Amino acid sequence: YDFKENLFLSKRTSNAFERTLEIDGEQIHVNLDSYMGDARYEAVADPKGEPLFNLMVTGAQGAQQVSLKKGEFIEANDVVIDFDSNKTFDKPVIAISVEGDKAYLNAPMTLATLSMDTQKTAALNGGKHPMTLRTLFQTAQSGFVLREFLPKASMQLVSKPAKGPMMQGHDALTLTLSSGDKKESVVVLGSVGEVDEGKKIALGDTHIEIAYGSIERKLPFAIALRDFELERYPGSMSPASYASEVTLLDPANQEKFDFRIYMNHILDYQGFRFFQSSYDQDEMGTVLSVNRDPGTLITYIGYLLLAIGMFGVLIVKNGRFNALGEKLKSLDVKKTAASLAIILMTLGTTDSIAAEGENPVIKTAKGFDKAHAEQFGHLIVQDSSGRMKPMDTLSHEILAKLNRNDTFMGLSSNQVVLGMMLRPDAWREIAMIRTGDKEINKLIGLPESAKTAAFSQFFEFPDEISGYKLAQMVDEATRKAPGKRDKFDKALLQVDERVNVAYMVYTGSLIRMWPKPADKNHKWDATIEALQSLAPKEAEIVRLLAIGYFGSIDEAMQSGDWSKADEALARIDKYQRFVGASVYPSDTKVKVEILYNKVNIFEQLWPLYFVVGFTLLILSFIKIIKPTFREAWLSKVSFGLLVLFFAAHTAGLAMRWYISGHAPWSNGYESMIYIGWASVLAGFIFSRRSVMTMAATAIMTGLILFVAHLNWMDPQVTNLVPVLQSYWLTIHVAMITASYGFLGLGALLGMITLILFILKNPANSDRLNLAIKELNAINEMSLIIGLVLLTVGNFLGGVWANESWGRYWGWDPKETWALVTILVYAVVIHLRMIKGAYSDYIFSVVSLLAFTSVLMTYFGVNYYLAGLHSYAKGDPVPVPDFVPWTYAVIAIIIAMAYSKRATR
Repeated sequence: YDFKENLFLSKRTSNAFERTLEIDGEQIHVNLDSYMGDARYEAVADPKGEPLFNLMVTGAQGAQQVSLKKGEFIEANDVVIDFDSNKTFDKPVIAISVEGDKAYLNAPMTLATLSMDTQKTAALNGGKHPMTLRTLFQTAQSGFVLREFLPKASMQLVSKPAKGPMMQGHDALTLTLSSGDKKESVVVLGSVGEVDEGKKIALGDTHIEIAYGSIERKLPFAIALRDFELERYPGSMSPASYASEVTLLDPANQEKFDFRIYMNHILDYQGFRFFQSSYDQDEMGTVLSVNRDPGTLITYIGYLLLAIGMFGVLIVKNGRFNALGEKLKSLDVKKTAASLAIILMTLGTTDSIAAEGENPVIKTAKGFDKAHAEQFGHLIVQDSSGRMKPMDTLSHEILAKLNRNDTFMGLSSNQVVLGMMLRPDAWREIAMIRTGDKEINKLIGLPESAKTAAFSQFFEFPDEISGYKLAQMVDEATRKAPGKRDKFDKALLQVDERVNVAYMVYTGSLIRMWPKPADKNHKWDATIEALQSLAPKEAEIVRLLAIGYFGSIDEAMQSGDWSKADEALARIDKYQRFVGASVYPSDTKVKVEILYNKVNIFEQLWPLYFVVGFTLLILSFIKIIKPTFREAWLSKVSFGLLVLFFAAHTAGLAMRWYISGHAPWSNGYESMIYIGWASVLAGFIFSRRSVMTMAATAIMTGLILFVAHLNWMDPQVTNLVPVLQSYWLTIHVAMITASYGFLGLGALLGMITLILFILKNPANSDRLNLAIKELNAINEMSLIIGLVLLTVGNFLGGVWANESWGRYWGWDPKETWALVTILVYAVVIHLRMIKGAYSDYIFSVVSLLAFTSVLMTYFGVNYYLAGLHSYAKGDPVPVPDFVPWTYAVIAIIIAMAYSKRATR
């Protein structure tokens, strides 16, 4: 007998399940007693339990977590850790034991110890000693840490969500099976994508096997894996792509052929589609997902028809979109425009350095020739993710991290980093590491008002680089969950990161500029690493090149002649091109990236957008209040400047696309600058209808670019994970992120309209009412375009998902919130069809508040939820302090506009 039934269980429902099965005339009742999601067995304190050690052990299998109960042992590289197993071993035995509620170890040799709390080291003589928590015990080849000790414990089921993107926990079902007076309880664990081995029980003479999980289905053919290939980005462990070389075997149809399956390239045979899903950790096996969907073509045709219908809304003659355009023509509101006054500001910061004047340390720091440093910026380096980029890019990233500036003491980032590498003795005395926190300054020993500190000031003994003053506080802050860290903790960790970056520059370990010959992963090494790891002949070449370059720098600084240094640098460049030719980027790409760094387009644009936007907005209000105000020529000038800004914005996106090799909307920073671009485009579309719309667009774009350059947004150009390398993704993300620009414009127009409500009085009521109706019509048109783009973008997302994983919809957080956003804006746009529910005031309010769903879809999912779209790691960051204040201001504006909500 065989019984199968689908179960739909959840932590938030009652999960009732009862069935009666009849087997050979005997009735067996099955009842679900309890359900536990994200279940796993863990050691839990239990008065009736036995002692248990939770260890982190470095052994033959690498670092691994193990739990030892009495009678068990774990074998490391050169020792065995034994808990009363009474067995004999060939290796030395470190015996662990329990006396009362204390843990002890007995070692036959001297162990090295390291306290993870104080970072103090010590030698532990052989013999019996208390076994302390958070202490690393080391032999010659092994190490172990006692993570947890429970004097009395038992393994029990607990519910703990699995960590990491898309990690699936197990469900635990406690079932009772009964027949007559016979009754048995059983716990089964299972999850999606796993086949449970099942539990066997007996009810009298009836033997039952019960399992929970996915059902195994037999294929009418076989697939054999011939080879699995994993390519990583050069010099990193990040996968660039992975593929399975398989052979399909179908004896029934006498078919046999080879095929290569990789991400977004599927094997389709007899209606079965095989997708590259994952791979085993040892890289010896592959994981393929399979689906069979005869309706794929019908679904795609349906998507196409829906997309045609959605875009048809924008062009059909009798549609709402066209009707809104006609309404705008009928409104006799004079177009407002504005003049533009742009103030170009050059902001310089004077950093506190010890006695600038003729200080020899400062003189040494400024002695690096700028022209030579720019040539140094053309060298190629490899970052930790494997991206090949010019040294100029890394220099900008380093100085931005340390000092939040592009220049320092009048020196370019290349001059600064070159100086830090070659004269660390001078640079570590210069206050260049930004602190900006009174408490941190106290810990370091600086005045409370100090903004920067020298590297040497972070250490009690700067000559030995020991006695790190922030060590204990940093350790405490690191152990806190991100959501529980206060302002001081966050500032402390940021400063600690800057200190570590500075140290890595001083030691050269951050500058991976030497390609490893014939390395299968195309890894590049830092100087010291290259000298230690390369073959003697290659290491000698690197040594001569490095010494020759460093020596020529010293000569140049004394003589002022940098020609020999230029020649030495050219020799390193030649070595890079020859040995690292397989991953060396083209000269054109290097030049474009350096130009991109120097121009810094997006950071330069946001204040310009702000100035234009606020100026236009103010003058638009003046025009509404004082109709005789003349501004035609100002409108043309401001519009022309915005065209120039938009052209620069477009050029910046194009340069970033060329540099990275993928569309510039693959991470948070890139999607923000793209949304800003789409917002300006939306403004141009409606600019002929209303200058105020263009003003709102410019302000919003400036705000978006400003947010993109806050500390928590990373502007680095990065590599793509394999699943994102798809043309379907490019179109899908482009349409959805573009929709955010139109929906954001609607929100800002809603805010401006509410402000117009507040400004109404008997004298200007007629003019403002017309302006409100005009802006609301433009607002609705913008929302319609945004909703069309968002909806069609989601259709394309379904196509991408089906081509990548074999499913259209998986209730991923991003998918779910995108659907919520579509439904929210569908309600907003169709609110006019609900009698008594629509007015100009209500529409302004809901168009503003509806943008909250976009913010949740974009920020909430990307930074707070784990899924296929977010690639989130670790705990979510705390909600920024300005968020509740922003919504408080919005609530006040809505309340103030309420009393003047009537329009005719």
